[in-house]
Amino acid sequence: MADELTRYGAESVKIGHAGVQATGDLRFGYRAMLWSRLASRATLQLAHGFGKDQTELQALIDSIDWQQHLRPEGTLKVRFFGLNDDIRNTQFGAQWVKDQIGDQFRSQHGVRPSVSNTPDLVVVVNLHKGNASIGIELNQHSLHQRGYRDLDTHAPMRENLAAAVLIRAGWLDMLASDAATVALLDPLCGAGTFLIEGALMALDIAPGLLREQTIAERWLGHDSTLWNGLYVEAEQRRSAGFTNAERFEFWGNDSNAAAVMAARADWRSIDLPAARWTQCDLKAMPAPTLATTGLVISSPPFTTDSNVVALRPIYDALGQWMASLPETYRGALFAENEAPIALTNLFYSKEYRFLNSETESKLYTFDKLLQKERPTAWIAEDLANRLGKNLRKLKGFIKQGHTDAYRVYDMDIPEYAIAVDRYADWLHVQEYAPPKTIDEKAAEQRLQQALLTLPESLGVDPKKIVLKQRRQQKGKNQYQKQGRAEQSLVVTEHGARFKVNLTDYLDTGLFLDHRPMRYWLQQHAKGKKVLNLFCYTGTASIHAAMGGANRVDSVDMSATYLEWAKDNFELNGLQHDPYRRYRFIQANVLDWLYDCDEYYDLIFLDPPTFSNSKRMQDTFDVQRDHIALINDAMRVLSPDGTLIFSNNFRKFKLDAQVDNQYAVQDYRKQSLPLDFERDPKIHGCWLIRHK
Repeated sequence: MADELTRYGAESVKIGHAGVQATGDLRFGYRAMLWSRLASRATLQLAHGFGKDQTELQALIDSIDWQQHLRPEGTLKVRFFGLNDDIRNTQFGAQWVKDQIGDQFRSQHGVRPSVSNTPDLVVVVNLHKGNASIGIELNQHSLHQRGYRDLDTHAPMRENLAAAVLIRAGWLDMLASDAATVALLDPLCGAGTFLIEGALMALDIAPGLLREQTIAERWLGHDSTLWNGLYVEAEQRRSAGFTNAERFEFWGNDSNAAAVMAARADWRSIDLPAARWTQCDLKAMPAPTLATTGLVISSPPFTTDSNVVALRPIYDALGQWMASLPETYRGALFAENEAPIALTNLFYSKEYRFLNSETESKLYTFDKLLQKERPTAWIAEDLANRLGKNLRKLKGFIKQGHTDAYRVYDMDIPEYAIAVDRYADWLHVQEYAPPKTIDEKAAEQRLQQALLTLPESLGVDPKKIVLKQRRQQKGKNQYQKQGRAEQSLVVTEHGARFKVNLTDYLDTGLFLDHRPMRYWLQQHAKGKKVLNLFCYTGTASIHAAMGGANRVDSVDMSATYLEWAKDNFELNGLQHDPYRRYRFIQANVLDWLYDCDEYYDLIFLDPPTFSNSKRMQDTFDVQRDHIALINDAMRVLSPDGTLIFSNNFRKFKLDAQVDNQYAVQDYRKQSLPLDFERDPKIHGCWLIRHK
């Protein structure tokens, strides 16, 4: 933007914390408003000085003769940014500034301006580090709004951002070259913003010509003669630009017919010369008319979680199509990260950072559209072989049909540090965070190679792979949401049906490694009174209920997971409970157990490794506190009952005091399912009874 303002005649420019400050006369200001492709607002600064409190800010406001800018009976709006020692709320700040300006008018004219949402004048106040600047907005509407797009139309990129991306991609340099013909192509054009903004640059059309009203004409300092002269000059330049239209070729394509239709309508709404529009998949795209040179620019679909498996066909086809263009063509792709760009197999030259709304994104430019030599094995052969070996081992287990939710891989090969669980026809992939000694880029490349291998090796749709990064969870973080995709499905296990959610939390709602112990409960619960502590989503409770338990109490602190447990009961036809055999109790488990005065025949106790609690020194640590927890549970266990105690702390050691006090059966081997036998430390499990 600083370069742009210099071209428009700025005497000096300075890049600030929230934009670019430029010094110049009114002609420069008008020209910038009419022609700027990058700015969103234009503010004329009236005063700058101290503003650490209301006294200093009032002095700055009073230093301005507001009658030079606004009629006494005019309308006013104040936009206020920042805080100081006295003003701690921007809404209050805006009202306070309006009152100070109004007082100046009232003292001299007996009247004060009124407030309006469509005002004659917009005053902007910015506070920053004890300083204040006061100005007025010269633009009537946001300058990114060109006028060719309905404000209700959704476009993933603002017009001024698209213009900035085009400039960074070298489009202006290409236009200034001596090439006889120049092409701009967007093979995934969506709303067509790149093409329209590129055409405005090529044809020398000022964005201000497209808006119904650019300048704040009711500002008293407005020079209509100067503005009209610059406007006519811009119209003349547009006419001259159209005489050169045959030099340019514009081509937009998208697989979405509605997107192409909308882009074509926006193009025609501002009377741009003919462009080529097609609607087809990338693999079916024809070659462009061969201009002397050209720029391929696009913002292909991308995801925020590096899960690019589903995008492989798009980027693969895009890379092959771009590589088929003449050597004089250049490329530019806009995405959130490098992972999907790598799938084009093209060498990118540079990358530039951008902020798209609040999302950090990057522009990758390609000076030469050359593809890397494709590796002989696009998939990871060693990983594919291991997956095949694991599936063969699980063949009998899978064929029995007891469950469609199981683990197929768990970092069997250290280079591919992921755990892969299958849930029906979906894959849930968890990446182990690499150690600091491992190069992040190398780890990311191996991850992407693994993600490309899984669909072919396991026979799943790439779109049905969910990726998460596994991080250490502490305390309440175990219950924090990870995303908003809300991908839920139903899986089966020994006749039970469970709802799992692959996206919202680190865990899915079903601990696969505890499958044998849930089935053990189903086999031993008939006629029993069962207690499930730290019940999570109630899957163990379901098995107890299906096994014929007379009573099942499920206790957990999380209301979210108790509701999930109720959903699971409903899935299994257990929601109708006239005798209140199934109770869901929201409570701190440790406190509830300490106060419990009932007895249970079977207790399933699978505590977290660590959590916050009002008891036990304010936190719960399973290694430190398991003796007290087991004693509390044994207190409510009937004389002939069984306590199933389990936990996932890999370094856990059962205290000898428990062995001495109770009859303890080490059940770790029996509790380990076939799909987890490669990881015997996934959990520990003991059956504990009274002696």
